[in-house]
Amino acid sequence: MRKVIPVVLAIAFAGVASPASAVFLSTDPVRPDTNNGTNFNRYWYANNNPYRFTDPDGRFSRGDGWTDRQWRQFDRSQQSAANSLERAANRLTSAMDAGGRQLQRAERSFERSFGAGSATQENMTKMAANMGTMAAALRDTRPGAVPAHGMTGTQIDGQYGGGSTTLAGVPTTGPTMVIVNTTHASFGHTGRLAWAAGHESSHTALGFKDQVFNGDRAYKFGTPQQQDVFRTLPGSQRIISPDHIMDHAR
Repeated sequence: MRKVIPVVLAIAFAGVASPASAVFLSTDPVRPDTNNGTNFNRYWYANNNPYRFTDPDGRFSRGDGWTDRQWRQFDRSQQSAANSLERAANRLTSAMDAGGRQLQRAERSFERSFGAGSATQENMTKMAANMGTMAAALRDTRPGAVPAHGMTGTQIDGQYGGGSTTLAGVPTTGPTMVIVNTTHASFGHTGRLAWAAGHESSHTALGFKDQVFNGDRAYKFGTPQQQDVFRTLPGSQRIISPDHIMDHAR
């Protein structure tokens, strides 16, 4: 059984706090969000949950284990993934609204990603909604948002065993979180890191699982066997495959 990562997090704040009252005396520079009510309390840092998040400048909520530079790199990548997912969702929605040749082009593209016969209105509508949900999860920094923790490959091996070759993953036990391997060779590759962030959002936001066929998982950037499964995965599984969704979006 996999272990649960202990909740022992570093805490850092941009605000000035009163040691007597334990209240921040300077306001958070993030403006209130009128859509969801977040941050109307201007003395709220780290999503009001400093035991779970760090908040070095009052602008990001993030999990443990990051240097500022690493977090900026990962955050740029997850925002890139969110942008790709949103654009892909908008293309599908616009094509279904427009019909005609625009819809035909979208259907051909959809079937290249998800298999012959997959481009039904139901599937395309659902996929646009799913990609929108994934993008929203990548942008979410509100209280209760899923945190991303940075860990080295050695730390991942110590906590989970055999995971140092993985760029990112979601633990199967304990609180929902994303673990990112900051010492992985692809951590400095913006495209691969964005792909990984988007992939993991399908796990946390939609509950999708990595698809398995003939005993191997479908990964576009995995082992030769996993890449082969990615290419030959049946259409019924592609529609819920994290890597196929990201392949269509990217």
